[in-house]
Order: sequence, then C-alpha cells, then structure tokens
Amino acid sequence: MREVVVTGVGALTSAGVGHEALRQRAVGGAPARNEVERTLPAPPGQLATPPVRVAALPPYDPAEHLGKKGIRTLSAESKAFGVAAVHACRHAGLPASWEQDPSVGIAAGTTSGGLEDYAALFAARLARGVRGVNPAQGPQTGLNAPASAVSILTGAAGPNLTVSTGRAASLDALAAAARAIDSGAATTMLAGGVQLLGYAELTARRRAAPGPGPGPEPGCGFETVAGEAAVVLVLEEAAAARARGARPLARLLGAGSAFGPPVTRPGQRAAHAALGEAGLARTTPTAPTAPTVPAYPVPAVDAAFGDCAGATGAVQAALTVLGLHHRTLPDDTALVLTTDSAEHAEHAGPGSCATALVLGTSTSGTPSTGPSHQGGHSA
Repeated sequence: MREVVVTGVGALTSAGVGHEALRQRAVGGAPARNEVERTLPAPPGQLATPPVRVAALPPYDPAEHLGKKGIRTLSAESKAFGVAAVHACRHAGLPASWEQDPSVGIAAGTTSGGLEDYAALFAARLARGVRGVNPAQGPQTGLNAPASAVSILTGAAGPNLTVSTGRAASLDALAAAARAIDSGAATTMLAGGVQLLGYAELTARRRAAPGPGPGPEPGCGFETVAGEAAVVLVLEEAAAARARGARPLARLLGAGSAFGPPVTRPGQRAAHAALGEAGLARTTPTAPTAPTVPAYPVPAVDAAFGDCAGATGAVQAALTVLGLHHRTLPDDTALVLTTDSAEHAEHAGPGSCATALVLGTSTSGTPSTGPSHQGGHSA
C-alpha cells in the first residue's frame, strides 16, 4: 500500500484566508469569526427572504489569488474552492498550475455546489424567457463545477471527483483522493470541501428543517449559525513528496465509511473501519485501542466557524493536520469523524452517511525512510 501524506493546507473561512488564520481561530488566537447579517437576493420571480446571520467568508478579490483569466463567469463556490486550492499548493511548495498533468487530480465535497447558479438560471428562464438566460452560467450549475473549475485553472488533468454525502462529503472526498493515490491513478490530489450560503441553499435548508427551532431567525430551522468555508488539503504519495524535498505535515493512516439508520451505528462502523485500516484496532465493532473521539468534533467547528455543512469534515481534517504538525494535539494519531447530522453518530438521522479518517504525525506509525528535508512549505 502506498503511503499517503498531507503536504499543504489551504483555507478560506469566516476566520480569513490561509491555513494560519484557520489554526489561530481554532486555538483562540484570532479575532471572532466574520459573522454578518446577510440579506440574500432572490432570483427573478422568487420571494424575498428575511435577513439571516451567517459566519461568512470575508470580502476578498478572487483575481488576487487566481488571476483574472477565466474567472469572470465562475460561480462563488468555484472561486472560493480555487483560492483554497492555490493556497494549499503554495503551502505545499507546489506550483499553482501544471501543463495538463494527469498525475494531479481533484476531489471536492459539497452539498450545494452549483445550486445557486442553477436556481438563478432557472428563475431567469421563467421570468425573462430564453433570451434572459446567460449561457456562460450553464457550466456552473452542476454539482461538480468547483472541482471542474479548479482542474481547468490548475491544469490538474488526473482523477476529478465530486462527492455529495451530506456532512460527510468533504471527508469522503479526502478518502477518495487517498484511494486514487493508493491505486496509482494519481501522485498528487487536491482534496477538500466547499460550502457557501446563497438564496437556494438557505431555502433548501429551511424546507429540510423538521420545524421551528432556535436559530438566527424564528422558524428558520438552523440550530447554529450557518458558516461558509472552502478548504483544500494537498495529498501526495510519500515517495513523490520526498523526491521533491517536501516535508509532510501529517500522514493519512486509514479511512472508513458507512451508511445506515442510527440503529446500525454508521459512525462507529466508519471509525472502526478507519482504525482497522490504520492498524490500530480490529475492524469489528469492539472496543478500539486508539482515540475514539474526533480531534475537532463537529460542535467545535460549528462554534468557531459556523455550520459549514458539507465542508465541515475538511475543516476538521485541516485543523487536525495542523494540530499534529504543531504538536498541539496530545497524541501522535487522531480520529476525525463526521456524519450527515450535526449530532454524534448514534443520534444521526435515518440513512446517515458517516466517514472517518485516521491522521498521524509525519513520524507516527511506520516512519518515513527518506532523509529530513527543508520543507517546501511554511507553517
């Protein structure tokens, strides 16, 4: 089995741009998240919504990070995911673009990528007719728009995956990226998640909510303030990373996923599968011999960054990698777990997806055999 390491982290969250802003917010060393009251403009012919509290991305100019070429028609999710990917590459000491390199791939997790553009395009067609539709908006209406856009922007011509499994989406994307490296389909994967809040996403969340409950607006169904995030991790085959002189931030030791109603404990099964693959516990649901709680539980992410939905797992994973690298976590290995519910696995809703990753320090488990290099990244 090929060894997979994490060599870079890129983030665009309510804490700011870059991995250091993410880390400082998590450890309490940064100002409060960028929480604003946002009035979400309705598409043509649709009802307006009341203002909603959002842990929003800070104002930023995508062109400063991506350049001006080819970004004018990109969706907000595509731009945010692109910025996170570029920063992850810089952190890893990699170029921000390749010449159609088939060894570099993309994996994105999201629950709403393209939804805003789809709703806007559809509403414009109904309200203004065919001539009122912007054809350039069409490619951005798909769930795979962020991953596709980053592939075009960076020249990553390898595997291109988009995963939508609720809150587990971005952890599933990371697991899929690791599998792509292990199979030899790629040597480098830019993987993570993106979640922004627009009119369509807000409407979908309200309709999916079980009923009136606590939240920023009466009856809106939010249990916590909605959060926006785009987070990308650079995963590399360890030998390739060593060959270019990169110093890993962490190692991905195992991954597991499960699906089913609460009685089947999908979270517990996913955790045991990940621990089993990492060689830390049996895969059967008996008491494991390794950490059994997430290094950064979902409620902690919600409190620091808002409810980032499909991007939550990528935020957790990035914080865990940075914690292991900076030795702010007590152990050399950590289990990261998400389900498609904000609750823990045993309280998850019917038909829940659950995904777990086991991450370790760059020297945990089987040590790397290569020499110690001066890292291409800055931490």
